[in-house]
Amino acid sequence: MQQGNKDNKNGNFLLIPVYLVVFCAFFDTHAQMPVLAPYTMSMGATPFLLGLVIGFYSLFNIIGNFAGGIMIDKKGWHLPLFLGLAGASLGLFFYTQAGSAYHLVIVRAGHGFMGGLLVPAALASLTAGKTITPLYSKRLALFGAIIGLAAVTGPLFAGITANRLGFHAVYYGLALFMALALAAALVLLKKKINPGTGTAAPSVSIRWILARPGLQGTFIFALGTMGSTGTLASFLPERAAELGLDHARTGMLFATFAVTAIIIQLLWPGLIKPLFKQNLPGCTAGLTFLCASLVLAAIAPAAGLLYAAMVLYGTGFGFSFQGMLGLVMENSDPAWRGRAIGVFFAAYSLGVAIMPPISGLIWQSLPAIFPFYTSAAAALISLAAGKNSCSG
Repeated sequence: MQQGNKDNKNGNFLLIPVYLVVFCAFFDTHAQMPVLAPYTMSMGATPFLLGLVIGFYSLFNIIGNFAGGIMIDKKGWHLPLFLGLAGASLGLFFYTQAGSAYHLVIVRAGHGFMGGLLVPAALASLTAGKTITPLYSKRLALFGAIIGLAAVTGPLFAGITANRLGFHAVYYGLALFMALALAAALVLLKKKINPGTGTAAPSVSIRWILARPGLQGTFIFALGTMGSTGTLASFLPERAAELGLDHARTGMLFATFAVTAIIIQLLWPGLIKPLFKQNLPGCTAGLTFLCASLVLAAIAPAAGLLYAAMVLYGTGFGFSFQGMLGLVMENSDPAWRGRAIGVFFAAYSLGVAIMPPISGLIWQSLPAIFPFYTSAAAALISLAAGKNSCSG
């Protein structure tokens, strides 16, 4: 028993660099939110080119998610994790070397692919094993909370650094940050912890995983959850401006959402999940909260209600994200869990990529339909479809 406790402590210590990797991976992504568009436009990019720069990351991130999942099952999670860190660090450095927006399109494609390898590998390192235990729930909770922390601190770092030192300083800093994370991982993760099997059955294809009811429903939930989150990130500044909020107060709205999501996910394993007993009700409750918060944000006549909507949104996101992670774990086998994780994050990326332009296009054609309404309707559809698939 004492030896088992000692092993758990050693394993938890070795997970510290993994959590650092998780933070860096999402810090990198969120830090670019306030600087990528103005940096691209400073190179004389047209709106179309700006869309390509933004969209190519998501497109190649999805490809990287699939490739990373397959690599995890065949080789274990170490290789895609190290490759992802190294590739992301190099990619961030090459942002500073781009001479035009066309160069940025290429850089974003490579960066997106490497980021796609990295994130599934980080999650797989926390959850690889033969059985699902209560320890997994705590690890998943911390995984989600660290993502939320990156969402809060990343834009702050980039905004302050860009204002004082310029765009290149942001990307040099991020590249160095990822390189340091790689160095820490190489030193501290030499000993394999909870290694993947690396022996996925040849018959287990991505298509087969997509057809499994429990996982299929989870992927649908991911589309709805991240589609609404992408729409929120794209159009909340517009809604805030309508109510007279400046950039600083708009940033506080995003921080309110992120901090609430962090709190919910930290409370998930010990306090919230026992109330639901299963992961599916958590997902359905979360998506319901997301829909309600989007409608509230769309009709809010005053800034105070926008902050209330962000608290509600953060609550819904925390419920939904933890529920989805739990569903992926309980509906996958260790031999092909890497692929399941890869497909989950591909759906996660796809939702962010497709929902904002769709809702924006509808708003452009029908000005009375603000994007939050479209996104709320899509989230409701994904709620119904995902629940039906999980129950089927």
